[in-house]
Amino acid sequence: MTGPREPAGTVRRLPADWAGLALALVLAGMAGGCAGGSQASSKKAVPGAPNTIPPQWLRTELHLVAVGADDWDAFLAERVTPRFPGGFTVLEALGQWRPPQGEVRRLATKVLVILHPPTSEAEQAIEAIRREYCEAFALQTVLRSTTPALVSF
Repeated sequence: MTGPREPAGTVRRLPADWAGLALALVLAGMAGGCAGGSQASSKKAVPGAPNTIPPQWLRTELHLVAVGADDWDAFLAERVTPRFPGGFTVLEALGQWRPPQGEVRRLATKVLVILHPPTSEAEQAIEAIRREYCEAFALQTVLRSTTPALVSF
């Protein structure tokens, strides 16, 4: 069914009773979009695929000056493992830094990698590890790096 053509750029106004219907449909569509978002968060993770389901995890690296093997093993067993019993990774590295008034120093380094949810408990545990490592081995600080991480198990 065809009717008379309107010139290009002409805006047709809906009858007043249709305007309310159009607004109701727009609002219903927006509400449906919100409901769709909650369905996405209830999806299951796909094995082997990046887990983008909230909450997003964090990857924290602590760069620790290497100490003797016995001291290191004891520190991991007594201070790190109880705080992160689910696991962590230790990487052997060679670090380099220069103190404010000094020569460049190259140091054997252990990088402790912890994948964790963004919780205050994890934050407190990481800061305790840093503080206790400094106290145990007479250090001024431990370098920390934290970045967002997509994690899949």
